[in-house]
Amino acid sequence: MSAAYDGVRVLDASGAIAGAMAAMYLADQGADVVRLRPPGSGPLDEGPGQLCWDRNKRLCALDRASPTGAAQLRRLLGAADVLVVDGTPDDLDDFGLDPGAVLATHPGLIHLWLPLLAPAAPWGRLPADPLLADAVSSASGEHGSYDGHPLALVTPIVAYGQAILGATAAAAALLGRDRDRAGRGQAVLVSGLHATAAMQAASLTDAEGILRASQPGGGGSSPNYRLYRCADDRWLYLGALTEPLFLTALDVLDLFEVLTLPGVDGSMMNMLRPGVGAPVVERFAARFAERPLAHWERLLTEAGVPNAPAQTRDEWWAGDVVASNGMRRLHAHPELGQVEIPGDPVRLGRTPGVFSHLPSAQAFVDAADVWADPRPTPPPPDGADNADGAGAGSAADPPAPLAGLRVLDLGSFVAGPFGSTLLADYGAEVIKVEGPHGDPYRIYTVSFLAFHKGQDDIVVDLKTPAGRETFHDLVRSADVLLDNVRPGVRERIGTDYATLAAINPRLVRGTVTAWGTGNPLSATPAFDPLLQARSGLIAAQGGAGAPCQSAMLVHDIGTGSLVAFGILAALYARRRDGLGQEVVTTMVNSSVMMQAGEFVRYTGRPAPAVGGHEYVGDTAVHRLHPCMQGWVAVAATTPEHTAALVTALGLAGEGGEAREPGGGEDAGAAALLRAPAAGLAADRITAALAGLTSAEAAELLAGAGVPAAPVLGRGGFLADPWFAAAGILTRIDEPDLGPCTVVRRYADWSGIAREVTAAAPPPGAGTRRILAGLGYSDGRIAELLTAGAVREPAAP
Repeated sequence: MSAAYDGVRVLDASGAIAGAMAAMYLADQGADVVRLRPPGSGPLDEGPGQLCWDRNKRLCALDRASPTGAAQLRRLLGAADVLVVDGTPDDLDDFGLDPGAVLATHPGLIHLWLPLLAPAAPWGRLPADPLLADAVSSASGEHGSYDGHPLALVTPIVAYGQAILGATAAAAALLGRDRDRAGRGQAVLVSGLHATAAMQAASLTDAEGILRASQPGGGGSSPNYRLYRCADDRWLYLGALTEPLFLTALDVLDLFEVLTLPGVDGSMMNMLRPGVGAPVVERFAARFAERPLAHWERLLTEAGVPNAPAQTRDEWWAGDVVASNGMRRLHAHPELGQVEIPGDPVRLGRTPGVFSHLPSAQAFVDAADVWADPRPTPPPPDGADNADGAGAGSAADPPAPLAGLRVLDLGSFVAGPFGSTLLADYGAEVIKVEGPHGDPYRIYTVSFLAFHKGQDDIVVDLKTPAGRETFHDLVRSADVLLDNVRPGVRERIGTDYATLAAINPRLVRGTVTAWGTGNPLSATPAFDPLLQARSGLIAAQGGAGAPCQSAMLVHDIGTGSLVAFGILAALYARRRDGLGQEVVTTMVNSSVMMQAGEFVRYTGRPAPAVGGHEYVGDTAVHRLHPCMQGWVAVAATTPEHTAALVTALGLAGEGGEAREPGGGEDAGAAALLRAPAAGLAADRITAALAGLTSAEAAELLAGAGVPAAPVLGRGGFLADPWFAAAGILTRIDEPDLGPCTVVRRYADWSGIAREVTAAAPPPGAGTRRILAGLGYSDGRIAELLTAGAVREPAAP
């Protein structure tokens, strides 16, 4: 068969990573993507990463400001299915690309807007600088240093995460348009704030009295889940996330004594309490420092305790694990010779993705030659997709794009369930299917809520014949099934694709594994920080200093988003013949895509940026500065910005690096632009800000024309007006926790006010109701409950 998006036309009018990569994911699955570039631009103007995110696209030089270019742009909009844009509201207004104007003229178009900063006031019109976006979204605070202060992120992980979320939203919108009888398009907004909210969904979820790790960032959040330096000065990440894993780690380390320390009182969870975990970290650190990394890695692995060495990007890229997942691709480039780029991270079994070319001078085409024929009419959905009118909606009330679809989630922890979370966010009905012992992630009550709100739940024992028969009836009713168990488990319990496809040929099965198959790590468990360690992400952040992890769930969310995108692509392909397929991705794949530009390799390629110890920025005028209270992000990226900063802070004419022969603001600005972040100029700027709060400093600099914003610390989002204005958070009632703050949604849809407001269900909360919906009688349900094949919550 042809690829999933064969015949879909995408006009990529983006100017940065997130939009370009979102369009790339659609191109990978067969869409005809045309990217508009300014006249005179080349295929590497955005750096080496452009070789990845402009693959499979046609490039078109277009002057949107000229009458001819504007006319061509209007014509292309009329021929496209999807428009991808980024930039500020002013940028869109300048070229007539704001959602209202575009959809008024082209009501069948999908308008995907991916600004790095959410467009809400007061920060929505700042330049799209990652330093500023990370500051105001609390990403810098979540990437805290060993000393606890915020850090500048050296890898643009927010843009990479935003790209996958954007592609997933576009895929949902395409499916929703074709399931809508009116064929209406959608305007969908996925900002960088949505991406950071996704990667911080657990920490953004808040309730009175909950426990949070009290240790600073940098090395990790708690004694059982952090980096430790070994005797050979190499670092190992200990991933003993659950109580059984923690107890096993204590056995390996011969440190059961820590359970008797004051405040620990025999419970791993007590170590999250303020002051309790620090002595445990000290005991662990001393023990790991006794032996080299290889010693501890071997013992922990043999005992089944997740762990990972902190490697460099080069070690990860050149290793067997990346290669066995098909993520290191070699291609010939007409100008650069042999180029290595990331492979396709989402594998569709029946309608695989395509690769045609890398971006080069040969990829540029004339706008007049693009889509000269009318936009093709998509094939009607096969009858089963719309037999009950699901997704049809009314003229005044467009439906959620995935309304009427049923998803079974057999996943646990985060990487798999976040895929279902996204599908629920876009309107699908999600039923979590748990075994008798439940999801072990439930011990983290608030985090579990973050990834399961609004879902239903049934407990089925797949080890019993009656339980398996019941599960098969569930499968017959479903459109999608998703899980993230280790290789071999699916075949053992009969949830592999071959078995399920025989039961329901229409089923799309999403399969997530940690490490993939056919490599030494395939059978080992994995958590997000282990991928951060192995992939080189934390080594790049720490530079020559200690490796530094992010508290954000970078790879869990990346992987969940990838599998959701693949599932939606497979559902789109199902429209043609009614057949489902298996969609496969891995956490390895997301580890590559969350550093996609940094993994591009060719002879003469400039080295990717790295951070350093307590890294706060790359120059004196593009960094985080401490204030009397809090921190401020300053992003003076032009001589004009820097001259304005010199004037605002009264630095012109002073001694040191800010003065050159001739004096004045321009000379001071030139010197500051050349100064390293750790130099005297940075110290002088910090000294000038020392008497101000972060809010006062940001107001002063912004008023002078200097891009700046306060750094939102950990937990600051709860009272932050920008988060409130952007509609990122909402309040729901959780039966055990009371009122909780949670992420409202991961995309904003035009005309769709729907949001998920129900709490996460207890195990088996929907067992009786779901079985009745399948046609089971009360007597049959009672028999299954008595036999233990299914379960429901115990009576209070």
